[in-house]
Amino acid sequence: MNRVAFIASLLLSCSTVLAQLPSGPNDYPQWRGPNRDGMSNDKGLLKEWPEAGPQIAWQIDNVGVGYSAIAIKDGIIVTMGDLNGVEHIIAVKVEDGSRLWAVQPKPVSEALAAKIDAEFKNLDRNEDGKVDEVEALSRLGWNFNKYDSGGTAAGVAARAAYVVAGLDANKDGKLNYAEAGNQFREHFLRMETIDEKKAPELAESRAQSLIAEKDADKDDKITREESRGSYLDRIFNSADQKDPKTNKNDQILTRQEIVTYLLKREKGTDGLLTADEVKSYYEKHVADGDGILTRDELKGLHGGYRNGQGDGPRGTPTIDGERVYAEGGNGDLTCLDLKTGETLWHTSMTKDLGGGRPGWGYSESPMIQGDLLIVTPGGKSGTLAALNKMTGEVVWRSEQATEGAHYSSPIVATIGGVKQVVQFARENVFGVTLDKGELLWKYNGANNGTANCCTAIVAKDHVFVASSYGTGGGLAKITDDNGAQNASEVYFEKKMSIHHGGIVLIGDYMYTNGGGSLICIEFLTGKIAWQNRSVGKGSLVAADGMLYVLSERQELALVEATPEEYRESGRIKMQGHGRPSWAHPVVAGGVLYVRDQHTLTAYKVR
Repeated sequence: MNRVAFIASLLLSCSTVLAQLPSGPNDYPQWRGPNRDGMSNDKGLLKEWPEAGPQIAWQIDNVGVGYSAIAIKDGIIVTMGDLNGVEHIIAVKVEDGSRLWAVQPKPVSEALAAKIDAEFKNLDRNEDGKVDEVEALSRLGWNFNKYDSGGTAAGVAARAAYVVAGLDANKDGKLNYAEAGNQFREHFLRMETIDEKKAPELAESRAQSLIAEKDADKDDKITREESRGSYLDRIFNSADQKDPKTNKNDQILTRQEIVTYLLKREKGTDGLLTADEVKSYYEKHVADGDGILTRDELKGLHGGYRNGQGDGPRGTPTIDGERVYAEGGNGDLTCLDLKTGETLWHTSMTKDLGGGRPGWGYSESPMIQGDLLIVTPGGKSGTLAALNKMTGEVVWRSEQATEGAHYSSPIVATIGGVKQVVQFARENVFGVTLDKGELLWKYNGANNGTANCCTAIVAKDHVFVASSYGTGGGLAKITDDNGAQNASEVYFEKKMSIHHGGIVLIGDYMYTNGGGSLICIEFLTGKIAWQNRSVGKGSLVAADGMLYVLSERQELALVEATPEEYRESGRIKMQGHGRPSWAHPVVAGGVLYVRDQHTLTAYKVR
């Protein structure tokens, strides 16, 4: 394909998707760029990287914990992250990464302060004006240590001794599971010293003690009811062996079943923690804490969205003129002044809009279209909500589409001559009219019940959407049927399985590494042009005929955007921060930006 034909094809493929925000040549004002399609407007970029990779212009380590990407306008970068555990919206300068402001929306900050006052009062049982470690562990468990600071290695021994003394109810100098299991949780087993030589003897002794503790009817067995609230309750399902005749559990623990479990899962442990064992574990894992929880540290426990797959905000802010629109992990939707960070208005997606936070937190990026701000609270009042962008007042809800929100971000497109919002939610990808939110069509071929994340691709009255977890991607054609729009599947490709990554459409071909390998597929036919392992599963952005392909394992490749074959022109390995890299890369103003947790790196690529 010659260059003229390629450009013509590119323009045709994008003709049904409308530009969302006015932007200058160095701007990237929202999720996935000026048109929300993963395409940067940048030109004159490097076609090949030196062996060491592109030069780093600057790197900062203070954008907070989270997975938000960045938005850029008028020399200002805006993102979101947890600073000391508290969700903030953050602005830095394009030129050097220096911080302009970092704010928590005023209503959110005030609500958090009130919550901390109440929580602190509940935790401070002895009313001495501070929350010590025994008090904190009793209500917060081991998670307290994630935010405790101000300690020294020299103070660990005294701290461990204080905890043992405070939890040792029977004053025998050791901690059993009843005394410390709820406080230490899974860390209890990790603290124990293992003596495999004495494993059979220890298992028998522990089984005898555990049965004696809860055996109310003295039959040398433990029923489910007898186990309630004890260590045996925690291991009951794993220890209770199935009857080979019925293949069912009998809901009774025998001594032998307990011994068998202990030899398999906790071999060589005695179920008791000594002061030395606690001290040794503390020295390795919590030496930075002082064992006293301050109000600021308590804020870190409650100041944002929490999840075992990673704390912090997920969505990307949107910049429109002099305003910033940001949606936090818990559904705090805020409009701020771009230059100062001042809160202009705030609403809650759950409390005010009646939405239901999805299992891994609100993750979409708000969309501006004219005077409207489009968001996805989900719920019975309407999956989508259009708000007045200046005031936050509701203009319409998608009353005919009321499914739950998932993790995708909406786009606006003209399909069949109708300007509409397209969104990928819990059960369907669907279109609603932009002016009233009336349902036009829906397609559920690519939805799964776990996580629908990928922003839809729209071109030539067709919509492509994909998900992971064993699903894949499908193309739906939107047609007119006596004045009503209908969606019919054109093809489905399981190899287009996409997790958190996105798709870019260039000419007639789509590119994505959202499911593993980098794949190039013809948009209208589903014909795969090529696949390459490249850097692996992740996300990508396109600019100046090249793909910037980022893996969740912190590898980055420069690849030519061509359906002819896989052509790589550079690769680098970046330092990780203990979590996958799920924030999408951005190219703007001759700079490639890569966000990984609290670090933002700017690479010179022009």
